[in-house]
Amino acid sequence: MRAHSIVVCLVSAALLFVSRGVAQGHTASLQAGTSPVDGESIFELGARFSPRGAFGGDVSIDLYPEYFAADVLAGVVDFSFAANLRLGPVVTIEPRLGASLLGAVGSGGALGAPGLSGGVGLVVTIDARTALRADYTYRALMVGDEMYPVPSLTAGFVIHR
Repeated sequence: MRAHSIVVCLVSAALLFVSRGVAQGHTASLQAGTSPVDGESIFELGARFSPRGAFGGDVSIDLYPEYFAADVLAGVVDFSFAANLRLGPVVTIEPRLGASLLGAVGSGGALGAPGLSGGVGLVVTIDARTALRADYTYRALMVGDEMYPVPSLTAGFVIHR
């Protein structure tokens, strides 16, 4: 039951962040997806803030809700430079390149793994205020002296202001 209430709080916080992002002029989206790690698919849920113009900053914040049951807050943040390339009146491609931080905090302590990320988003505009998007992000995260790949595939609902 506790894990369910945490997911509700997470969705509420994501909606709050998305509404704030839209008010500041960025395109904001709620997103959900999966990250295959060590042969397992880990569900992720979060928000993405993308540039409206041709170039700008892109920030993605995703949490891994399945770890809430173990009293661990785990997630990944991506900070990227992005471009919007229009392919027509309703389709936009958004390539991006930047840095990532995977982190976890629990009763046993905290850990973080910095790294690099790159990806591409496909945005399909529905009307002046909404769109759908799908994103692939590839991350190479430093754990100790080794780099580990952590890709993710997400889909989201975009809110324009």
